[in-house]
Amino acid sequence: MEVLPSPASAPVKPPELNQRRRIFRILRIGLGVTLIGLAIYLLWWRQRHVVSRVGYLNGTVITLYATIPGTATLNFLRPGDSLTAGTKIGIIRNDRNPQLETDRQNLETRLQVARSQRQALERKRKSRQALIQAMDRYQQSQQTLEVRYGQEAVRRSLGELRQAQEALAFARIEADRYSSLAQSGAVARQLADDAVSRAQQAAKIVESKQAELQRQQIALQAARQGLQLDASRTFSFPQIRLIDLQLEVVDLEVEILERETTIAELQREIANINRQLQLQRTAVITVPTTSVVWSVIHKTGTLGIPLAAGDPIVKLLDCQDVWATALVAERNNARLRVGQAATVRLLDGSDRRIKGYVRAIRGGPGKVEVGENIAVPPPDLVRNELAVDVQLDTLPPELSAQNFCGVGQSVEVVFGS
Repeated sequence: MEVLPSPASAPVKPPELNQRRRIFRILRIGLGVTLIGLAIYLLWWRQRHVVSRVGYLNGTVITLYATIPGTATLNFLRPGDSLTAGTKIGIIRNDRNPQLETDRQNLETRLQVARSQRQALERKRKSRQALIQAMDRYQQSQQTLEVRYGQEAVRRSLGELRQAQEALAFARIEADRYSSLAQSGAVARQLADDAVSRAQQAAKIVESKQAELQRQQIALQAARQGLQLDASRTFSFPQIRLIDLQLEVVDLEVEILERETTIAELQREIANINRQLQLQRTAVITVPTTSVVWSVIHKTGTLGIPLAAGDPIVKLLDCQDVWATALVAERNNARLRVGQAATVRLLDGSDRRIKGYVRAIRGGPGKVEVGENIAVPPPDLVRNELAVDVQLDTLPPELSAQNFCGVGQSVEVVFGS
């Protein structure tokens, strides 16, 4: 039978060992509490924030196209070169444009014909105006002669009237004398009656001459006004010809005005074609905005390269419009909104954080590239995810043109609650 040792004889643990065990127990308890608190904090943080699965910096790519067909010559450009707005990077030359040249020659021919027609019409109008002046002189001369003729007729009628009045006075004296002699019986009554009859005839002649004088005076007045009273109203040859010439001049002026209008229109069309030819001959390739060379599609060299209108030449990256694109699970769609604050963390080892805000949310991009002409399209195998664009407040100085303003770098985007 084995004899157990007495308590008094059992080994005694040193106090340092018990104290060490208590410390380890406290540390284990503290570590457990810390891990539980950290798990609770992470769970709480995850509930209040949304973290992207993957993200990258993106930017707008501007493609410069050939505006005219011709031979393009570009300056030596390398991807990453920084260019300011308005910088000339090349030129396109096109010495001939057959269609526009043909159109211009046709218009110039029509212009020469119109000018020749206008000159012919002007010469014709000038000759007609000379004839109008001659006919006007003829008409004035005819009117002057007609007035003189009328004046002579009035003077002749006036003289005849005076002769008739003198004859009437003599006839009345004879009639009175024979009437007195007939009453005294000195002469026969028949002689007295003949004298009275001759006096009456002389009176009628005076009345006729007075009427003729009045008619001649009216005709003179009409002649002074260029009128004609004899027979039916007819125009003289100078008057008829003058009217015809005046109407012809009016028609010529209308035709000249039409030719001048045609000439002005043809000159405007030729000027437009000349401007088009000038634009089609030379086109300077300039940078529209401050940007970075993304890729050079055609390296022309000194000899140049033929291009058609609309061919792409070079692609530029606009560093003034750089944003972060984050792919987030669609189940977090309700927790995202436009204008929401976000933090972009660079994954290049610098651990730099950039503040920003959500500017666009695109759902389910799938295999289709949508949105702007961007530098980095979304991955081909994106399913059940949102493409969230985050506008950056400021771009760090280290993201310069030499590294394409950081476009394409991976980032992590955290969206606040």
